[in-house]
Amino acid sequence: MTNKIALRTAEEFMSDYVPTYKALYPLLMKNAQAYPQIVGELSFRRATTVGDIRAKRITPKDTHIHQIAVAEGKRTLKKYFDAAQYRQSKFQDSEGNEDIIKEVLDENEKLQDELAAFGEGTSGANVLNNGWFYSSDANFTLENSKEVKKASAGYHLPDLHTQMMVTINKANLIDGEKVMVIYGADMCAKFDSLYANSDAPFKRVLGEVAEGWTFLKMPEQITPSSVNGWVAINLDQIKVNYTVFPSLIGQGMNEEAMHTWHNFLLGSMMIEVKVKDGIIRQPVTFEA
Repeated sequence: MTNKIALRTAEEFMSDYVPTYKALYPLLMKNAQAYPQIVGELSFRRATTVGDIRAKRITPKDTHIHQIAVAEGKRTLKKYFDAAQYRQSKFQDSEGNEDIIKEVLDENEKLQDELAAFGEGTSGANVLNNGWFYSSDANFTLENSKEVKKASAGYHLPDLHTQMMVTINKANLIDGEKVMVIYGADMCAKFDSLYANSDAPFKRVLGEVAEGWTFLKMPEQITPSSVNGWVAINLDQIKVNYTVFPSLIGQGMNEEAMHTWHNFLLGSMMIEVKVKDGIIRQPVTFEA
């Protein structure tokens, strides 16, 4: 094995790589912490208050003050890595080699987005690592599904506005920068539609009322089938624990085997919700 690098170095390639897949997870990284690239588990201890925590008035006769009880919980990041290698014979035409590398990185970006959302689970009951869509974190709020009613004109936007504001007002009880992720084909279509007999876009009207909120769409490529709704995320009240983002970590030439090699790596991540209702997911259906 030599140190001769095929094409550009991995660092040079990654410096100007622009993904084709537009991932959502980078937008949630306001509070994030990276951990060493060692497989295993990392447990976090988290203290939470129990019972009455409001301060009590004291008088000169008091000999003690109100004690606040604390319980300790645990959150675990299961650290693991997904790795792959692409090889190409040095006798093959190398034109298009970087296109293949980009294709692999794009797929890894999609996989990382899935890990951030779902934690390799299909519900909060079976996640490997808590995500922002599926989570077993006690501070994650999964609301019961609601049916969005039709108005007399036969469209859903008035009640949809009301239902979304219920979530927004609940989330606004906690300070912090907030985003709302819209998901599902029907939900996204209605979010982009116009009010009846008006040129007013629904999302503009909602945005004017929900001052300070940012509205995003869950990428269609990773959205589960037959689901609709929204997720309110307080970026200041979550912590993203991760190992390594999708990367081309090295490439070179194996002179003995006469091929180039390209190594890819990505790692697990876990989203911790620091306060109750730091993430609120609201599934919905639409009245037929």
